[in-house]
Amino acid sequence: MIRLLGWRLLVRQRLFKSEGHRLPLACRSYSLQVLRPYQLECIEKCVMAIQQGQMRIGVSIATGGGKTVIFSHLIDRLRGLCGGKHHRALVLVHRRELAQQACNVLGTFFPQLNVQVEMGSLNCDVPSSDVVVASVQTLIRRLDRYSPGDIDLIIIDEAHHAAAKSYLQVLKHFGADCKDSPIPVVGFSATFERADNKALSAVMDKIVFHRGILEMIDDKWLCEGRFTTVDVNIDLSDVSISGSDFQIDGLSQVVNTQEVNNIVLRTYQQKQQQHNLRSTLLFGCDVQHVATLQALFQNNGINAEFVTAKTRQLERDSIVEDFKAGRIQVLLNCGIFTEGTDLPNVDSILLCRPTRSRSLLVQMIGRGLRLHHSKDYCHIVDFVGASSVGVVSFPTLAGLDAGKIDLDEATMQDLAAIKEDLALKEQAAESEHNQRMKDEKLAHQKFQEILRNANAFDLSLTTFEDFISFHKQTAAYQNYDAPIWKSALAKEIKYINDSSFPWVRFAKDAWAMSLDNGHHLRIYKIFEKGQKRKDNDCIYTLKLYSELPYQIRDELGMKFRSRAVKASTDLAVVITAVEKLIEELISPPGPRTRNFSKFAPWRSTPASPKQKGLLKNKIKKVLFKEDSKWSDKLSASDVEKYVDGVTKGEASNILFATSLAPIFPLNSLCKIMAYRL
Repeated sequence: MIRLLGWRLLVRQRLFKSEGHRLPLACRSYSLQVLRPYQLECIEKCVMAIQQGQMRIGVSIATGGGKTVIFSHLIDRLRGLCGGKHHRALVLVHRRELAQQACNVLGTFFPQLNVQVEMGSLNCDVPSSDVVVASVQTLIRRLDRYSPGDIDLIIIDEAHHAAAKSYLQVLKHFGADCKDSPIPVVGFSATFERADNKALSAVMDKIVFHRGILEMIDDKWLCEGRFTTVDVNIDLSDVSISGSDFQIDGLSQVVNTQEVNNIVLRTYQQKQQQHNLRSTLLFGCDVQHVATLQALFQNNGINAEFVTAKTRQLERDSIVEDFKAGRIQVLLNCGIFTEGTDLPNVDSILLCRPTRSRSLLVQMIGRGLRLHHSKDYCHIVDFVGASSVGVVSFPTLAGLDAGKIDLDEATMQDLAAIKEDLALKEQAAESEHNQRMKDEKLAHQKFQEILRNANAFDLSLTTFEDFISFHKQTAAYQNYDAPIWKSALAKEIKYINDSSFPWVRFAKDAWAMSLDNGHHLRIYKIFEKGQKRKDNDCIYTLKLYSELPYQIRDELGMKFRSRAVKASTDLAVVITAVEKLIEELISPPGPRTRNFSKFAPWRSTPASPKQKGLLKNKIKKVLFKEDSKWSDKLSASDVEKYVDGVTKGEASNILFATSLAPIFPLNSLCKIMAYRL
């Protein structure tokens, strides 16, 4: 604790002696002038966080952002703040390439520092060192050579691995495994997501700086990419998941096929010829996959080599150097070049290894986005499947649904335009949905209003299967200029529903009204046989039905004799014929002339007990029959309540309709009653 307080006090004193919390120019390393603005900002935020007592911090910076350069300068900056001579930094890495890179950068910028390596056969002389670059795997076996006070700063390279047991063991040895760490711990990574989902909170308390891959491209610190997706028609839905990504063996079986590999080859040949590609990096699933692809490429005259974990170190170094020198056109690998390898000459990447891991995708893409004089773009080809649920690809990083778009040489600017266009479409769709919901709410209100105010059986004049169809039909009530009035169905609403005569609907396409002495009128809506039902292609036929005497009904086998009065495709013509016929029936008017209007005073008086009794029996008979579809929607009390409120006009209409068709009118009435409840 005394050591921790002393370190913080010294940092604060040094910082506040400098104007604006910066060291005077004379105290800064000469190399600060070569740093990029965001690198300087990152160093400043790290120093300020430590000065404020945050001792375990993280830096998230895209691949190609120069994290090694940043932490090398951070080491020098903190060393200067603490007096220099008695400050020793430990750089933790997990791969040989990362150790080499750290040593090279530190040696280039700060040749005065004594940088030593603790890895394999290389042993560090701790007392004489200024910086120790150590392999975690080696260091945990040699921790007894280090006292907790030997290290004043810990840098963790590729810190998304830092939740592993080996890292935690090293941090615990130096007392840096908790928030009250006596020394600063700074982790650097392109992404702080782990494949095994272990929490990095055991190592990092706060990310103090972030600069993502998209921001780096946008700010021109990484080269622009041209992104292409190629559908190879693979189904990954049955591939097992290990941790948070695909199980490699199962993935390879699906991806490593002759058909898919031929598509990869043809795509490369096309892109290579189109853009004169010189240095292509291919990511495969496993050793067998990259070996198969290498043989295919070589058989087609393409100089291709592969590197795997089984490749000997000297051979690997030789292949990488040949690739950097342009002697190898295509370098294939499986899980080797996702981290720690600087290949700035890569001008194209073939992603032949589908992944569910965002961090792995970022690492793979990042290999090709470093700036280099030989390229203006990095061409990235993502081979995707027809069924790839959970797979991430570059559009995913740009905030797009990869499954909904196909890319062909799309740049970041193109992706931004696509995203904006999709956002506008989604906004328009949401607005349309909201308006539709608003309209439907108003329609429901109107529907309920109509149900409350209208005669129930009159509503059965309107053909509808559900609320929406009812609303569409009755919407015409509000606007006679609406397009709906052009349909035959709308005319039925206008001329039959709104008629002053008491029409009843007794069949799907038939209406009737009662006249004196057993006579009645019917209107039939007739379609030509064999033709599809189109409302505007129908014919309306008006017929007059006269009731036959009982004596001859049985002899003739019918109850009514009919006579056609008028037929027309225009319902208005038929309705006009009805009006003329009614005028003839009541001419000349006299004291005993019947009022055929549905507004006749007698129609609004309460129904007689006899009418109510007949109605209840008829409705209940339909309601409670064995196959009734209304028995679970209506009860006997609902029927009683409805019938008790009917008028003579309503009762007459229903009884008249059931005399023509005993079932259909009652089913229509039950439907209306169910909606009204």
